[in-house]
Amino acid sequence: MYQGNLSFDLVQKYLEMLVNSGLVETREGSEKIYVATEKGQRFIEDYHELQKYSDAVEAKRHALETSLPVTT
Repeated sequence: MYQGNLSFDLVQKYLEMLVNSGLVETREGSEKIYVATEKGQRFIEDYHELQKYSDAVEAKRHALETSLPVTT
């Protein structure tokens, strides 16, 4: 919450959305704990894979732009 610079209310809203989407589940004990579900873990893995492709595309775009002459 603090590292993300989010208010308590906003964190609660996001956690509720994640639970309702099946990406996170709660475990009750002495404290309430939020744990990524299998679906949530797959989502994170897919996101990281897409991020790698996005980074590669951005690097290639930048390389192409720098190899072209600048026209105004």
